[in-house]
Amino acid sequence: MIGKHDLITTRDRLTFVSFVSVVVCCVTAIMLCTSPVMAQSPSAPATERPAVGPARPFQLAPRVERTLANGLHIIVTQQSVVPKVSVTLTIKSGYSSDPTDLTGLASLTGDLIQEGTTTRSSQQIRRQMFGMGGSLTASASQDFTAVSVRGLSEFTPGLIDLLADVAMHPTFPQEEFAIMVQQHLQGVEQQQASPQFLANREFRKELFGDHPYARTSETADSIKAIDRAKVVAFHRDHYRPNNAFLLVVGDVQPEQVFAAAQKAFGAWTKGAVPQPTFPAPPALSGRHLYFVQRPNSIQSSIAVGNIAVKRSDPRWFEMMLANTIYGGAFNSRIVKNIREEKGYTYSPSSVFTGFANAGFYRFAADVRNEVTGATLTEVYKEIDRMRADGSDGEELAGAKSYMRGVFALQTATQGGLSATLNNVYVFDLPKNYPETFRSTIAELTPPRVKAGANALLGSADSVVVVVGDWTKVKDQLGAFKDITFLDINGKKIAPPAP
Repeated sequence: MIGKHDLITTRDRLTFVSFVSVVVCCVTAIMLCTSPVMAQSPSAPATERPAVGPARPFQLAPRVERTLANGLHIIVTQQSVVPKVSVTLTIKSGYSSDPTDLTGLASLTGDLIQEGTTTRSSQQIRRQMFGMGGSLTASASQDFTAVSVRGLSEFTPGLIDLLADVAMHPTFPQEEFAIMVQQHLQGVEQQQASPQFLANREFRKELFGDHPYARTSETADSIKAIDRAKVVAFHRDHYRPNNAFLLVVGDVQPEQVFAAAQKAFGAWTKGAVPQPTFPAPPALSGRHLYFVQRPNSIQSSIAVGNIAVKRSDPRWFEMMLANTIYGGAFNSRIVKNIREEKGYTYSPSSVFTGFANAGFYRFAADVRNEVTGATLTEVYKEIDRMRADGSDGEELAGAKSYMRGVFALQTATQGGLSATLNNVYVFDLPKNYPETFRSTIAELTPPRVKAGANALLGSADSVVVVVGDWTKVKDQLGAFKDITFLDINGKKIAPPAP
């Protein structure tokens, strides 16, 4: 029961807030006037920045694992900071499992399983999910499809039951299929308008050739070639318990999760799963420029890179650290060079990505037409410097500190920890990868970082893609003798007329 002295009017709240604001301002003013640090005269020497304290211990809750009789592997990690839970069913089939002419099939299947089951309509799925304070999502990537539910941990059994129903018993209603196809076609049309998307698409296509990793997204032709029967067949062939694992992170008790998973997934039948084939990517020889003609562009979208190691390669740590120093962080060399010093671009980036079978490094930036050639010159200059000199001293220490700190932040949330653990089980990383990541980075020596830079950053042999207007930048690209011209659909064309 609430008494009269417990009631506070809006006016009382505003009066109290105003009073607190005045007090804070007064205290701040006093501190500014009296603090020996903040009230220094202009001529007083600057106070040294406090030294960074010792690293705090980093320890995740132990993982508890169990495998059902049908082959479904279950991993549970207790994280009780908030009373919520994240449950992810990972199907180990993604874009690389799509037939060559049906890119987008895995993605379309993941979207459609949410649109109705043998016992629930799409509306019932949403209502029940909202009632448990949760959400349902699915996303396909190169090597896997993740179907996730998130909600209040008190509803964990219900969330697992709903996730199992969606994954095991979808009906793929024809009307929902037609709507989803149109949505995907609209997405393709939107992507075609993005120079950044075109640069990445052509980069991956030329880098990987016939390898499945060349396919970054669906096309209008591939989506139109998919009918409901193909979606049903993909689900039947790939959504199997022996091709999946269930990852649960949250305020839960492992034994209760195992009981709920057994009840929900125990009847799921295992089966043979088609495996993708991985032909070798084409060998790179020289710097080959692929120019995507986009008339009247006022800037150029650039991508530069090469093939790299797969995610499970033990050299991944030193290569990732080398990339962080080169261009993977906001205080990296390439950012300081072409953003801070020269003002060529606002947000250059360098990405090192590892998949199950291979990986790649890619520099990317949007630059003004008049500095297109100069940007490429600086990119290769920084690559050559990184390969020749490596890194040590404060720069290396700072990059290590950055990577270790970012990792701690990423794994502090249920979603971030789920993503990290998902990589462990998709790419067969060492089980202690999360616990040893920070110490592994800390122990990397300058020679290992230099070796990582030489293994990661190609200089003499690389793929270069520029999306822009050839007539405005051609005089800057005379150093490239091997040039292929493409239209925005990726089809070869003759060199544009001056």
